[in-house]
Parts: sequence; C-alpha cells; structure tokens
Amino acid sequence: MKLFLDAVIFILLVPVLFILAYQNGYLDRFVPDDAIPAEPFVRAELAQKTSGTDLSRRIDKALDDGAYDDAVMYADIADYADMPIESGTAARLQNEKSLGRRVARNTGSFFEGFITGEGNDTASFVGVVTSDLTVVGDVRDIGSEGTKLVKGEEYSQLVLGLSVVGLAATTATIATGGSALPARIGVSLLKVAKKAGTITAGFARDVTRLLNEAVNFEKLKGTLKSVDLADTSATRHAIADYANGVSMAKITPALNDIAALEKSVGPAESVRLLKYVDSGEDLARVTKMSGKLGTKTRGVIEITGKTSLRAFKTVANLVLWALGWGWAIIAALGAGFLGTLGRRLRRRRAA
Repeated sequence: MKLFLDAVIFILLVPVLFILAYQNGYLDRFVPDDAIPAEPFVRAELAQKTSGTDLSRRIDKALDDGAYDDAVMYADIADYADMPIESGTAARLQNEKSLGRRVARNTGSFFEGFITGEGNDTASFVGVVTSDLTVVGDVRDIGSEGTKLVKGEEYSQLVLGLSVVGLAATTATIATGGSALPARIGVSLLKVAKKAGTITAGFARDVTRLLNEAVNFEKLKGTLKSVDLADTSATRHAIADYANGVSMAKITPALNDIAALEKSVGPAESVRLLKYVDSGEDLARVTKMSGKLGTKTRGVIEITGKTSLRAFKTVANLVLWALGWGWAIIAALGAGFLGTLGRRLRRRRAA
C-alpha cells in the first residue's frame, strides 16, 4: 500500500515540479512553448476571473454602447470557456445579428473609414484599409501632414512616414505580384491605430525610429515644397517617384508582424490589440496568442491581464485545470486502491 501511495504522490508532484521549472526558465533549452498546450491553462484562468453572469453584463454594456464587436467577442469567450450567458442577453445579441441590423451598421461605417481614414468598428477599419490599398488614403494623409511639414507646423512624422512607405509598398506589391501586400496592410493598420489612439508611445517610438531609417524627411520636405499638395494627382506622382528611393529593409519585418496579427483577428481587433504592445517583442507575443485565441484575444487579455500564452502556464492554473478533471483523478485513485485491496484479500485467502 505504501508503494502505491508513494507512486500516487510522485505522479501528482511531477507535473507541479515540471511547471515550476518551466515558469522559471530552467527548461527553455529543452521545452518549446508549443510543447505545452495553452488552452487548458487559459480556460482555468478564465474560470477564476469571470463567469457567465459577468460575461452577460459585459455583453449587455457593449450593446448599450453600440460596440457590437465587443459584444460578439465576450459571447465567443463565454462559449470558449463553457459559461452560458443569460437568456435575455443571448436574445439581444441574436437580434443584433439580423441581416437588416448588420447592413445598417456596416454600410455607413465602411464609407466613413474609406473617406476619413478613421473608424472604431470592423466595417470602418476595412474601409480605411481599402482606401489605403487604392493609395487614396496615403495621398490624403501626405497632403494633410505634408502641408504641416512644409509650413513648419507640428505634424505626425509617424503618419507621414507610413504614408510614404505605403506608396512604396503599393508599388512593390504590384511589381512583385503581391509579395509586398503584408507590408502594405501593416502600414494601413498602424496609421489607423495612430489616429484611433491605440498605438502606445513605446511602440510608436520604435516604429518612428525605423521610419527615419527608411525615409529621408529633409529630402521629402524638399519634394513636397515643389508640389501643389491640394492637387492629389500631382502629389501622388511626385511622392511615387520619391518612394522609389525608400529603403524598406528594416521597416518591413515590423509591418509583416502587424499583417500576421491582422490575419488572425481581422483589422479592427489588430488596431485595438496594439494598445497592449510596447515593443516588437510584445507584438510577437500578442500575435502568437492571437494565433491560438483568434478574435477572443483582446477580451481574454482584458479579463486576465495576461498578454502571452506562456503567462497562463502556472502551477495555480495547472491545479485549477486538474480540479476540473477531479472526477477522473478520484476514479483512477479509487480504482488503484480497490485493485490493491483486492490483491491483498486474495493473498490472505490463499494463505
């Protein structure tokens, strides 16, 4: 019996010791992050931090505020974490999913994003990206920020630099049959994030530093002075010629990372998630997280406060996850105990 109990204790301690060593980085050389599935740990954390009632409240508030995307996100988290939402909340959300409601929401938002380059929901962000892919958005922003630069007024070096790089990326996309499209998408999303105020000061500083290496702003100023910036056609041709000399090598990896994030969660969520990114390393972690959680990523971050999958893999969450399977553990221990007891009884009878 003692041997059996020792074996049980050993079996229970091994995962705990393993996770402790993993948390402290002792196994980094031997255990890649992907070797340990994150989902059980994420669900355990959610079970600790939220509930069906809490998520219903969040959905109702989002619908009250007109934030349909947020409402759907919290509903997806409820489904993922197996937390039923309240019937009244579910009915409200279903009503918002009707064709008429979707058309009314999306049509106006798309054109607002296309024309102004700004937005706050999925449709408007798609409009922004569409306008940039047709270079309308880049020319518009070059005219706006370039005029300030020429006049010596305060301007956004980030938006102006991205717009110039955007034109260069558009040209490269056409020339290479689409291989530069991720960089083109990354430019658009960063500009939207800047205008929406979701890009952090730290990440904006990093991107601006890369833009200074890609774009010669003094030379750009001279080009802009020679053009009537109110004439969009003349502006486009002048900057298109200038953009041919833009060095894309150092800025492209960051733009590609943004595009990878967009592929997992869509344009609107990509812009919103950037408020959790202070550096390139943060971007890589959030992008990896979004690859597993999709459009639920931002909601999971808001609820748990964790911005990487590794952060969920703790002893506490291991225990919480194991307790969820407590019936199986108890059954296994019970079966082992009964088996041992049966063998002892048989030996006594035989004796």
